[in-house]
Amino acid sequence: LYYVPDSLTTFKYIRLNVHFMDDSKGDKNFSLEEGRRYMKALIDNANFRLGENHKMNLPPGNSTPALEPRYRYKIVGAGLSDEDDGFYKHYDDDLYYFVNKGKYKNNYNRDVIDAYAIGADSIINIFVMPHHPDSLHSSYYKPHRTGIALGTSLKIAGMIEEGSEAWNFATLLNHEIGHILGLSHSWLRHDRCEDTPPHSNCWSQTGTPPCEGVVSNNMMDYNASQMAITPCQLGIVHKGFSKHSSRNRKLVKKNLCTLDVSKDIIIDQEVSWYGARDIVHNIDILENGILHIYCRLSLPENARITVYPGGKIILHDATLHNDCGDKWYGIELQTRGELSGELICYGKCKISDTYNEKDNINQTLQ
Repeated sequence: LYYVPDSLTTFKYIRLNVHFMDDSKGDKNFSLEEGRRYMKALIDNANFRLGENHKMNLPPGNSTPALEPRYRYKIVGAGLSDEDDGFYKHYDDDLYYFVNKGKYKNNYNRDVIDAYAIGADSIINIFVMPHHPDSLHSSYYKPHRTGIALGTSLKIAGMIEEGSEAWNFATLLNHEIGHILGLSHSWLRHDRCEDTPPHSNCWSQTGTPPCEGVVSNNMMDYNASQMAITPCQLGIVHKGFSKHSSRNRKLVKKNLCTLDVSKDIIIDQEVSWYGARDIVHNIDILENGILHIYCRLSLPENARITVYPGGKIILHDATLHNDCGDKWYGIELQTRGELSGELICYGKCKISDTYNEKDNINQTLQ
């Protein structure tokens, strides 16, 4: 809950690229030009739906807030060439297809990812795959829209067979990326969130048990909406973005390093920060303002924390640094007459990466 996004949570942009798999004839999937248009529209709509974040349907009568998720997707190239825009077409008779049931199912198989993923340590690789033509000839196999997340990549299928508008796949994409970002299916009892009640996972309301009443609209369930994300789920996602050593932090586009001088963060009362944060603004602690920091805090290049006379910054086993390889100006304690700003340190406090190295702190104070 310390990572539930608020107005100070910096927007995160998750890097994506897209691979269109095809056989050697090149007629089983989108062309690169068609696929580029389709997936740009799909990802734009997925971003729109993230921003909509509907109120939870369950439990009936709930008061669960519908927060701004404060993350979106951005298609990026890996810098392989001047023309690398993050869209790729591959021809491979052995690895181009998706089969999600039967003897030859390969939904959990990573071979296509191992062969063609680009920059998978910092980019989510999306593999757009057709269902196998032999499966399409079977009356028992339905080439429906489907996907699966595997590490920092995902496979998605059904687009070319369904022939529907790109927006129809937007919530499926959000669901699968949700898995990559640490979210579990939310109809289960063990998804780590109390604001996602267990339920029967009905696709829609049918009027008969167990789907006679209100059904879920959560993004991580299988339902016709998938348009709601709870505060706890967003906390899990942003904890992954904020944890310094996490895999998911590497997926974030580097928009956390540039100082935004359009406004300062103003602390004019007692405030506590518990979850690690990446701040892109200067911080002003006014008279009678007290900022408690219990976490890692990264500040951008040339940022500063100003503690005005009568204000306090109190560090509790906290680390203040710049996570971009740059320098910041540190903490300025201002004085007016006998009244000064204060820096207080409890436990192990670390201040690093400042322009004036003598202002750095790496010690334990009581």
